Amino acid sequence: MIVKAIELRDKENLQKIKKAPGYYKWWANRAELDVILNELNVKFDDIKSSIETQSDKFCIYVGIAVKESIRDRLNWHINDTHTETRVKYGTLSTLRQSIASIVAHDQYDKKATDDFIDKLEVEYFFNEQPIKSANAKNELTGIEKALLQEYLRILNIRDNNHPYAKEIKKELKRLRKISKNTIRDQANVFSV
Repeated sequence: MIVKAIELRDKENLQKIKKAPGYYKWWANRAELDVILNELNVKFDDIKSSIETQSDKFCIYVGIAVKESIRDRLNWHINDTHTETRVKYGTLSTLRQSIASIVAHDQYDKKATDDFIDKLEVEYFFNEQPIKSANAKNELTGIEKALLQEYLRILNIRDNNHPYAKEIKKELKRLRKISKNTIRDQANVFSV
């Protein structure tokens, strides 16, 4: 099923997603893809044949939910908070870390991150194995690896070995490091 991310801010809509493990794909329109590509210093024409497309959408990220349900995982990506502890210790969703770093250059900027996520769509698929089961982990890890090998996933870092991913990951990691330290850097400026 594919749904607009903004619709899952409503807890009633989120509750309609069954509690089961699974995998998901995040889709962007061309305008949002261009924002991401520009910040990562990537030209669309260089990678357009390597990105999974569906109608006028581009898949920018894939993930799995094994230790929790798809519902909980999507809630984490869509509704997570940007507290100092979550940013500092890296418990902010990986997707949110990357988007915040790209659109705001500041992982503490929840509003800019939410505004961008609200323009995306997410497609999710259920796995019939129990949450936290070895079977779910094996099946979903295999699916995730296959998805990462098949196409370039711009915002995936771990296990993203697509030929175009190396330089993209390097720039994304650089942006994430800078934007993670924003609040600490601002505090240091004010204390001088």
